[in-house]
Amino acid sequence: MIKWVCALALALLAPACWSGALQSHESIREAAARYARQLAEAEHGPDVEVKPGRLDHRLRLARCDQPLETFTPPGRRALGNTTVGVRCNGSNPWTLYVPVTIDVYTEVVVAAVSLPRGEIIDRSKVKVTRYNLARLPQGYFRDLSQVEGMTTRRNVSAGQPLIPSMLRAQRVIERGQRVTMLAGIPGLEVRMPGEALSNGARGERIRVRNLSSRRVVEGVVVEAGVVRVDR
Repeated sequence: MIKWVCALALALLAPACWSGALQSHESIREAAARYARQLAEAEHGPDVEVKPGRLDHRLRLARCDQPLETFTPPGRRALGNTTVGVRCNGSNPWTLYVPVTIDVYTEVVVAAVSLPRGEIIDRSKVKVTRYNLARLPQGYFRDLSQVEGMTTRRNVSAGQPLIPSMLRAQRVIERGQRVTMLAGIPGLEVRMPGEALSNGARGERIRVRNLSSRRVVEGVVVEAGVVRVDR
């Protein structure tokens, strides 16, 4: 109980229960930054920048007689402005939440030119550039092939990263259209005539009717007029 009273007093910047060597702020910040970098690099690779925030200069914590422990606080953001928990489990225990900024850089698809709403994207209109993922919480695309043939839902400025909510897949199958149904495995495929029972874009699942057996099945739109059906 006495230890926790001292820890509380230290957290309140009034070390009345203890006097002695202090834990340097720099060692706490370094521990937090090292932990944040390890987590970010494990998920995103080496192109990471981590900046620990400054601690209140009035904060005086007992030097820990054990290695500092770092941990992830509940609800912590993975990127951008976030926090890392640092605690001492020694004879004078304390816990601190250190602010850190985590920036992760990778190649993402951006608009090479201004794109009006309803524009069909081809490779001349987009490019790949290095960008900070902390500024893209709503997703992104890594490869030009992922957005080729898609249509913009709204105006996009040149240089602006493309995110999923900005785009919609171009419809390549219309309801009632005659389609080719593919079944089997690559190298051993069966082709059958079918009828699309709904509109579909590349990669979407739709229902199709086999015109020979009249059976209705689901499949994935492969390209214009072609659906790979479930086995």
